[in-house]
Amino acid sequence: MTMNLKPVMILAASVLTMFLFETACSSDEQLADKQDTSAARQKVKIDIWHWTAEPGMKPAFDAFNKSQANIEAIFHQFPSTSNIPSQINSFLISGESIDVTAQFSPDDLRERVKNNLYLPLDEFLEENHIDYEQTFGKAINDLTKINGHYYSVPYGVNKFAVFYNKQLFDEAHVPYPKADWTWQDFMKTAKLLTKGEGADKIYGSVIYPLDNNIGWSTLAIQTLGLNGMYKNDHETNFDHPSYKQSLQLFIDMQNRDQSIMPLTEFPGQKLDIGTNRTSLFFKGKFAMFIEPIYNIWRSRLPEYRHDFQMGVVQMPRIDANAPTVSPITFSDMSIPRSSKHPKEAFAFIQFYCLTRPDETVAPKGMMPAAALSDPQVIQSVNQLIYSAPGVDEQEAKQVFEDPNTQYVTPETTITVAKKEILQVVNEDVTKAFLGEWSVDEALKDMKQRSDAWIASKNQQQN
Repeated sequence: MTMNLKPVMILAASVLTMFLFETACSSDEQLADKQDTSAARQKVKIDIWHWTAEPGMKPAFDAFNKSQANIEAIFHQFPSTSNIPSQINSFLISGESIDVTAQFSPDDLRERVKNNLYLPLDEFLEENHIDYEQTFGKAINDLTKINGHYYSVPYGVNKFAVFYNKQLFDEAHVPYPKADWTWQDFMKTAKLLTKGEGADKIYGSVIYPLDNNIGWSTLAIQTLGLNGMYKNDHETNFDHPSYKQSLQLFIDMQNRDQSIMPLTEFPGQKLDIGTNRTSLFFKGKFAMFIEPIYNIWRSRLPEYRHDFQMGVVQMPRIDANAPTVSPITFSDMSIPRSSKHPKEAFAFIQFYCLTRPDETVAPKGMMPAAALSDPQVIQSVNQLIYSAPGVDEQEAKQVFEDPNTQYVTPETTITVAKKEILQVVNEDVTKAFLGEWSVDEALKDMKQRSDAWIASKNQQQN
């Protein structure tokens, strides 16, 4: 009997083919795994330090790392302390691995540049065809350009406007404010909206006089802009008429009209803390609130739940013939000189500050500092920063992107005796609001003592 070997041979060949295929696949997978592992090992790791808690930063880091084939950004949070800027300085000096960090203020930036702690970014800006002033605006450019060089890139800008409780306006039969209103209009409106006594009192507004951004000197900031409190590095500017105009207006609102909360009530309710004032606003305890754009984002948070429609309008003008002027503050990032990977560090800064603000700053309600061009990014940013229940999205966008608004910063590039001057200012302004001194007496003392401090500091340097 002759055996038919053909089926057996075919089966054997099939088994052998499957074995060889599986072996080849297994080898390919192992090779791919090795390549993936090797690629992961070859990624440049950069250390990014910030004071924000990790949950607020993680989405941005995830988005950046996903977009990068050769860079991995690792987030580090500075330990909680009452003096973050000093802690950052200590970390920079200690040799800690830091490729990117940020600062609380332009004064911190200038101090670190003075101490040679930061890397100039001009080369990276040129390589990436970034025109700093065109991208971030004149106000930021004038403040951050140091000796002809740039050492930081802004990621979020805070433009101020007036938010208001439409329900309180309607109940008082007061018309909503318009874009061309003045500080005199603001004063009259606040008086009309003030009602009640004691615990039931509702104020037209709450202005914390000692706030450096929106406080006793707001009108002077709008008038004078950058370096407003200095005439030069030898003399302060507190004898300029705009300082008297500003201080007198808020003193009158407190004492004569009783339309803003008295300074004496701030300590008990801890209203020097911005979040506490925010809470009062959303509880309907005052009608108008001067805040940055992120107040829209805050209105969505559970702790600020409210049942009224919130309007927003441009800052009041100095007078009917003046332009609309908004103070601005901003946050920025820098690369330490000690960074081992400055090129990769700038790639992170470019992503965070310029390319994808819809993934980085807008989710936290901050307005991107850079001018945007990508339509998809713009649409996403608009949705994140302008959209909230009870807010007219188009109204808010019109206010914060008003092409006729001019922007000024309350900061200074002159810093002679600044710390001492601010202490003098707080003491004298407090006396004025407590009724211990007149406006003229407060400003006269402010000018004399501040100029003396400048003279003393300049003499020490010579």
